Amino acid sequence: MQMDLKSYSIDPNTIQFVDPEQDCEQWFNIVAGYRNLLIKSSSETWLLFESDSFMFSAMFYALLSAGKSIVLPQNAQPEHIREIKKRVQASIGSAVIDPDIVTTNIWPKLPMALLHINSDVNVTFFTSGSTGQAKVVEKQFWQLQTEICCLETNFGATVKDSVLLSTVSHQHIYGLLFKILWPISEGHAFVCQAFEYPEHIANKITAGHLDSVTLIASPAHLHRLCLDNPLLPLKQHVRCIFSSGGPLDADKNISLQQQLECDLFEVYGSTETGGIGWRHRDSIRDEVWQTFAGVSVAQQPNTELLLLSSPYLKQNPFYGDDRIELINGQQFRLLGRADDIVKIEEKRISLREVQLRCKQHEYVQDVGVIVIGTQRKQLAAVIELNDLGKEAKDTMPLYLFNRLFRAYLAQWFEAVTLPKKFRYPLQIPYNAQGKLNRQAMESYFE
Repeated sequence: MQMDLKSYSIDPNTIQFVDPEQDCEQWFNIVAGYRNLLIKSSSETWLLFESDSFMFSAMFYALLSAGKSIVLPQNAQPEHIREIKKRVQASIGSAVIDPDIVTTNIWPKLPMALLHINSDVNVTFFTSGSTGQAKVVEKQFWQLQTEICCLETNFGATVKDSVLLSTVSHQHIYGLLFKILWPISEGHAFVCQAFEYPEHIANKITAGHLDSVTLIASPAHLHRLCLDNPLLPLKQHVRCIFSSGGPLDADKNISLQQQLECDLFEVYGSTETGGIGWRHRDSIRDEVWQTFAGVSVAQQPNTELLLLSSPYLKQNPFYGDDRIELINGQQFRLLGRADDIVKIEEKRISLREVQLRCKQHEYVQDVGVIVIGTQRKQLAAVIELNDLGKEAKDTMPLYLFNRLFRAYLAQWFEAVTLPKKFRYPLQIPYNAQGKLNRQAMESYFE
């Protein structure tokens, strides 16, 4: 089902910027200024990278209202930008990408008016692929706006009258949807800037006199927030938390809900599919996901693999790589990705299960498990130790410490499938989407 969004428009008067130095009139003038420049350009496909979320949002809507195709890189790393520039005709945004349109601080003041948008405008994302190469995902704006309508249907009443604060990047689909498009489209108050550390969120709540906030975060941020939580003295101001981009440990989920006395909603989906479902855990054993309005799930014939029907997909059904246990068309449990099942010495083993078991050890804060080797594949574990684990590691030779984990995992897994190599970095490497950085993980074993 595709919603009729061909005549979609934004009323800038309804946008609620919280920071006093940013307002809807200033935003509209910047959008209109860029739109006028873009309309004069013959270039149709534009790379957009801008770290400042206020300026990014203005450029994004200027491109939309000018009918230009938008390409969003994951980051501003030189080689990544160089590769993407081969796909576009021009670029706009931060000086680090050498843009074709240079930012100006002086824009003509114009009467506020509706921003009319062609919802067929293409928006291209890049997401981590299983090969390690960035995967191209192309969408049209109607797909994103349809998803915003679904978010508002499910959670609009929940976040109403709260201020949206974010720890995630708008260059990725989760951040773009929740941090920029949702509040702008539906008139929810929000702070544009991203907050890297929980202390900065606490300072913002206090300095900004924010009565009620909704936190948009990744599992990586929430894992650390759970351990050292500067929001505890301000818990009466935290309305709810959203988490997406990867799995959030059940114990961290419940702990945060108890610590802050608020609801925590996990959102499941991908760049390709958009949001599929959500859940609010009532207990550690609560594993059930609920689909968004209009979304239904099934299993592909003779498999456990996801078969998805969604109002914000161009083509239905979508054949996914995640394994699910089907409860009904709107409820399911996640069993892990198909590529999480690997063969080691002809034995099938789930990487996700190894990670979950390892995380249960009293020394472990976080862990990632990968396959290394080409001729002879073996598992390798990258473990972030907690304080107790660090103390234990300092008291024994490294080979004995590694043996300790192998013995622990041997309670569940055959000897030939156990991780053969271990590394203990200070922090598990995650990318800006809150997902394990597989290339960084592999670099520990080079």
